[in-house]
Amino acid sequence: MSQQDWGRQDWRLNSETEIVVDVPVARLWAALTDAEEAQRYFMGARVTTGDVGEAYRVERGDGWRVSGIVLVKDAPHRLRVTWGIKAPAGVAMPNCEVEYRVEPADALQVVVQSKLTIREYIDGPLPPHLADAGRSGWAMIARNLKAYLG
Repeated sequence: MSQQDWGRQDWRLNSETEIVVDVPVARLWAALTDAEEAQRYFMGARVTTGDVGEAYRVERGDGWRVSGIVLVKDAPHRLRVTWGIKAPAGVAMPNCEVEYRVEPADALQVVVQSKLTIREYIDGPLPPHLADAGRSGWAMIARNLKAYLG
C-alpha cells in the first residue's frame, strides 16, 4: 500500500481473501459488477456499481445496506470502493475501503482460470468482533462466488 495509491498513510489492511475460479477474467469481472448476478452469491444483496465518482451500493431486502463511492474502476482488473455501514449503537466505525483485483491465475493461460483478491482497508480501530466479522464475511462471499461460477 503506497501513499500514491491511497493518499494517506494511516490505512491498514483488515482482511485479504483470494480465490481461483475456472472462468476467464472478463467473466469474473461481470459477476462482480452485475447487480443481478451479485444477488446469487453476495448474501442475497443487490450490488450496484457506478462509474468512478458515482455510487456503490449493496442492498438487501431486510434493510441491511452499504453506501459507498467508486474510487477506481479499471475493467476488468480493479475495482476500489468506499464501504460505509450503519454503526452499531455506541461504536465508532473507521472509514473503510474495499478493493477487488482480478487477474489471470496462470500467466501462460494454459488453463483458463482467474484469481480474485479482495482486500478490506480501514483507517482506525475496529472492535475485534467486527474485524473478525469482516474477515469471515469476505471469505464467505468469495466461497459463494466461486461456487456460483462453478
